[in-house]
Amino acid sequence: MKYRYFAPTVVGAALLAVVSFGFIPAASADTTTTTTTTNPASFSQLQAKIESQLAARQTQLAKLTTEVSSSTTLTSSDAAALQSSLSTETSNINGLIAKVPNDTTLSELRSDQQAMFQDNRVFAVMSPQVNLTIAADTVNANAGKILADDPAIEAALTARQTDAGYARAEALLAYSTAKANVAETAMGGVSADVLAQTPAGWPGNEHVFVQARVEILRGRIDLVYSRADLRLVERWINEHPAGA
Repeated sequence: MKYRYFAPTVVGAALLAVVSFGFIPAASADTTTTTTTTNPASFSQLQAKIESQLAARQTQLAKLTTEVSSSTTLTSSDAAALQSSLSTETSNINGLIAKVPNDTTLSELRSDQQAMFQDNRVFAVMSPQVNLTIAADTVNANAGKILADDPAIEAALTARQTDAGYARAEALLAYSTAKANVAETAMGGVSADVLAQTPAGWPGNEHVFVQARVEILRGRIDLVYSRADLRLVERWINEHPAGA
């Protein structure tokens, strides 16, 4: 049997490659105060990184809070739910912003970083909750406006029953109304599903946000068709003055 001889330089190079690619023995993952003393540069770098990540989330939460408060289409219940979640996460992030600069061990930093990601999920959960809820409620509000205007348009059509083209105009209005009803009904379910998600549920609940985007797109398309038919009805009414 032949044995291969590994020169010390080869072994040393292999070990250097392992360290260079970040493969660290499991035992070294247990960070203590000693790590702070032996490698202060790494500690400071991680601390600065987490502080930057927290600042980005603080900025995003402020942006989301403004979007909620300035929205004119959010329902009162959806706005209250979003404001409550935003208030909680803002308080959490502000608490971490005050704590991280005073951490003295890597274990404290890792714990705070975990809290930032897993307990809040500002970008992965809170952001889509705000954006999708506002979008769904906007579709819902626009559909509601179309439906609210229907009685007046129906009355205008009724006054022109004997005019040529009345049957077609009536059919177009019915189609417009149906599309608006579909959009309005669907959006109520979207908002409820989106608002029910929690940071702890991510990434398992990511599909809820994906599906919500699909439903909102469908709702917007339904409104496009609804408005198009409604415009045709209104033009026909204008072209056929009542009693003419």
